[in-house]
Amino acid sequence: MKKRIPLPLGIPAALAVTFLLLPLAGVIAHAPWNTLPSRLASHEVTQALTLSLLVSGWALLIALLLGVPLAWLLARTEFPGKSLVRCLVMLPMVLPPTVAGVTLLQAYGRHGILGPALAHYGITLPFSTAGAVLASAFVAMPFLVISLEGALAGLHPRYEETATSLGAAPLRVFRTITLPMVLPGLIAGAALSWARALGEFGATITFAGNLPGTTQTLPLQVYLLLQDDPEGATAVSLLLLAIATAILISLRGSWLNPQTPTKAGRGRGAGEGPARGVKPYLRPSTGYTTRGTATAANTAAPEGPPRPPGPAPTPHPLRTTVTGAVEATLNAPAGTTIAVVGPNGAGKTTLLRALLGLTTRATAPTLTLGTVDVSAVPPHHRRIAWVPQDGALFPHLTALANTAYGLRAQGTPRAEAHREARQWLDRLGVGALAHHRPGRLSGGQAQRVALARALAARPHLLLLDEPLAALDQSTRTHVRHTLRTHLADFPGVCLLVTHDPVEAVSLASHVLVLENGLTVQYATPTDLTRRPRSPWVARMLGRNAWPGSTTPEGTVLLEDGARLTTAEAAPPATPGLAVVPPEAVSLHTTRPTGSPRNIWQGKVREITAQGGRLRVLVEGTDGAPETVAEITPSAAADLALAEGTPVWTSIKATEATFVPL
Repeated sequence: MKKRIPLPLGIPAALAVTFLLLPLAGVIAHAPWNTLPSRLASHEVTQALTLSLLVSGWALLIALLLGVPLAWLLARTEFPGKSLVRCLVMLPMVLPPTVAGVTLLQAYGRHGILGPALAHYGITLPFSTAGAVLASAFVAMPFLVISLEGALAGLHPRYEETATSLGAAPLRVFRTITLPMVLPGLIAGAALSWARALGEFGATITFAGNLPGTTQTLPLQVYLLLQDDPEGATAVSLLLLAIATAILISLRGSWLNPQTPTKAGRGRGAGEGPARGVKPYLRPSTGYTTRGTATAANTAAPEGPPRPPGPAPTPHPLRTTVTGAVEATLNAPAGTTIAVVGPNGAGKTTLLRALLGLTTRATAPTLTLGTVDVSAVPPHHRRIAWVPQDGALFPHLTALANTAYGLRAQGTPRAEAHREARQWLDRLGVGALAHHRPGRLSGGQAQRVALARALAARPHLLLLDEPLAALDQSTRTHVRHTLRTHLADFPGVCLLVTHDPVEAVSLASHVLVLENGLTVQYATPTDLTRRPRSPWVARMLGRNAWPGSTTPEGTVLLEDGARLTTAEAAPPATPGLAVVPPEAVSLHTTRPTGSPRNIWQGKVREITAQGGRLRVLVEGTDGAPETVAEITPSAAADLALAEGTPVWTSIKATEATFVPL
């Protein structure tokens, strides 16, 4: 349903359109249509048109050579005086054209700042074709810079950072990733810049004069014809009007809203959706030496193509210390997968970016991969591949070209890079999609291509930033299986950022817990599950966790004042964490009797489904802690539980664990 235009706004808007349209209609109405072809074909007009095209073409070239780097700096970097530079860029757009010409005379004229120096080398700009080019470039370049800066600002830096992590040098990233992705904005800015240069009048006549065949462009020809031949001036004006209108229609408003991709294409459906004939779980045929992990041993992938002959790759253990906004030390043998977990803002992504060398908030003064310290090496030479949360597939490249990007950036010939990339896509079950662009891939397919691209780059360290977060549950299970299969064969170390405890336990051999930028715990999944060292970790694993300290009586005094009896003894006044699994918490409608040593009263605050069981959040009363219990639906029905129901909770001492901190 279309929204009706409010009358108080519609009338002024209609007047504005009329105000803009009437002058144009006047030109069309008074154009000498009968003599128009002959007038436009005259020697003076064709000479001026040829000169205008020459001047505007050279002005556009100058704008591209100088404006593109300037737009990139304004959009991508911070430097002193940036606001002043942006004002200088926009200044020619608001200056009166004749004032712009005067400023050019004061800079490049015979008595200007650079005029004498240029004259020493026999260069004279005023009243020359070169001067007309300079004047047009001066007033036209801002249109290119502003349009391109807007397009670059809309392009998320993760695409360029991902390309850097794959081994591409900054210039290659700019040429192969940045420019193609902001091409609509660049074309729009170039077209507007060229049109502005084509129509420039005031700065040209002031700085370069009105010399036929030398500086007399079409706008100056219009000015000259107005004195003796008004109909001829109208005819030439109609030509310029037609050119400007054609440019604007071709751009269709993209100078205001350039369609630069800002995220990797997801599939139109939410599910995995493999293409017909694709086998999703092929056994990897790499030359890696297989290293079983505690979690991967129970899930065997189907057999795939035989492994190619050749020596096993060199293992690359990780030794690093990260300082700054994140403090962490890692010493992991090759083949280790480390899950990095923590609350939002804990520094997980900052840790990865510090290892990549892409942030100043944290640094890795020591970063050894294998036997080489790469802490002082530029990011594109570190051999650290990064897979962002959404994969960051380059939308203008096919899945095959995406996968081969790292190899090509490292100097591998095109045919060899594409052959190896095709093998990786086949191993990850998406070979049939090699010639599809990211926009045609589903979420699971895009993540597999992103993983293939990272592994194909032959990294020594693999960083995965929540690779499954954007997938639905079914797709996540499939991609998790793929990850488990290939990480078991990876000859380096993999850091996996995740918020999902299932991913942390099933994919990782060790878990690094960060809170407020500090390392809270680094342990195997088994140790982490048994003895979490922070309330957040315990809650992530679904455990009850209450901070407190031991008493001389052998109980734990919780922070809220309640006491908990545990089976394990600890010295008095020992601070720690009391941990109780939710399935060990019993619920009763009356005060229980018998063996439980810990009995509290409360009321049900929330009931949620957890698989085939129910998790009941009980809000304690009289100083009792908040407790989570896990019961069966039938037990909940027997107890007639609902939000607000008064209940008693009981916990056996043997089910409570005290973890000293």
